[in-house]
Amino acid sequence: MTNSKSLPKWSTPDRKDKLVQLFVDSGGFCVYGHKPCQGYATETQKTACAWGKFCLKPMPVGQLCRYKPEPDKPHLPCDYVTFKIIRWHCAYGDYPCYKRFGSHYEMFADTIIAYWKQQDREQSNAELEAERKAIHSLGERSYPVRGQFSAVSKEIYAGHQPLYYLDGQAVSGLTLTPFVRVRLASSYIRLYVDLGEALRQASKSQRRKAIRYGKALPKSAREAVSRKVLEAVRDYYSH
Repeated sequence: MTNSKSLPKWSTPDRKDKLVQLFVDSGGFCVYGHKPCQGYATETQKTACAWGKFCLKPMPVGQLCRYKPEPDKPHLPCDYVTFKIIRWHCAYGDYPCYKRFGSHYEMFADTIIAYWKQQDREQSNAELEAERKAIHSLGERSYPVRGQFSAVSKEIYAGHQPLYYLDGQAVSGLTLTPFVRVRLASSYIRLYVDLGEALRQASKSQRRKAIRYGKALPKSAREAVSRKVLEAVRDYYSH
């Protein structure tokens, strides 16, 4: 009888059954059902900065690095390294095989086991963190440092809050139209409001500066945006 204490942590019955089933289905060969392993390898060269900078255009030999050094550090000459990247392309389809026999059972099983080990580490860390919080928690209700609202002050505070807060604005990568992100008052809910033609009253330069740098729009454009956002917020609350 096998002693369960001698087995690794990842070796649970369900996971072992998955490995056995994977071996039965693949027969020890390609887990995607193809054999023999066929394809071709491509070799590419990459150039990288020897100092760890993001630089795709090295300077000529002997010239100084195009990046200015940090204070109290010397200005080093340009230096770079060239390395090869070999990528395997499966002949049966676009499968994630980065080298030959990469999807055969033995190598594929090692990848799965490494993933299970990572899952176990994350689960163990989460359990330790939860246990630490439970040990150090007194089980008492916590109150704000500055006290609590009374019934009257809570109504006054809620009455003076705006309906929404403007988080920011950008251009949608799908529709290529401007939109704003709005956070509802006293809530974590955020709405993404399509502005449509609301910014047409501002020039192209003003729109670009408002989206990129947060510059203020003209008064007429701000009023149009406010009307558009207010209409979306009221529509949300009405449903």
